[in-house]
Amino acid sequence: MSETSKMLFVGESVSKDRLNVVKTKGIESIVSTINVVSGIADSADSIVAFGKDVKSLGLKWNAKLSLLPLYNSVLAETGADNRMFVRKAERGGFENMHKLFTKLAGESAAPDFVQIDVETYTELEGITVSFEEQTRMINAIINAVKAACPECKIILGTKESTDNEKAKKWYNRFQVSGGKHFDIISLSYELSADTFYDLSCNMSDLSRRFEAEIIVDISSQDDITSSDIGLEDLDSAISIVPLERGFGAVYSDKIMERATMVA
Repeated sequence: MSETSKMLFVGESVSKDRLNVVKTKGIESIVSTINVVSGIADSADSIVAFGKDVKSLGLKWNAKLSLLPLYNSVLAETGADNRMFVRKAERGGFENMHKLFTKLAGESAAPDFVQIDVETYTELEGITVSFEEQTRMINAIINAVKAACPECKIILGTKESTDNEKAKKWYNRFQVSGGKHFDIISLSYELSADTFYDLSCNMSDLSRRFEAEIIVDISSQDDITSSDIGLEDLDSAISIVPLERGFGAVYSDKIMERATMVA
């Protein structure tokens, strides 16, 4: 297998002992979800502790932000007033993320990567925000992270892993709308021979077009034994992304448990 990075999605947290076990299986980075709420920095002890555990083992940490809880609380306050909602969501996103990541940095527990899933902004119920407004809200998060943790790499994740037209349209619009710099594109994917070629073409095009590294996230699959595409096939496809921009793949913890049992 190639030298592409192997990342493990563990949800919100996992024990340090478990982290140590998966490290022995070649995992280099841990992906966990941070549920973002107003005032998150004031009750972030568990987030800090998890970051310290990851760092103490020499692993890297990708903090995947779940922003809907914060945005829904803003929506409950503003109602369907777009202008007020976007203004408060933008400010709340920046303030809460800046405080949290400043705290993490001060405790030597800052993530190496922060991921924002772009579909978040179309999943809001009760309000529709324009693409320019979405861009402002994303920029606020990126600005907050970078202000507190300038070395942190920004990942923009999408479910459009096999539809290149939709994927490139979104990232093009983001750049045209004044979107801030990002480093990595994460493509959420389920292994399948029927779509594997489309995934490969999408990885190649996006990496060149936006000068970004590519991650393929298959963490939604807990069992791939029946799949007609294996981890070796995925790893090979990532390794040949142009200009060595194939960063790696994200696996589920259950896949790794099976790998541990049969290793």
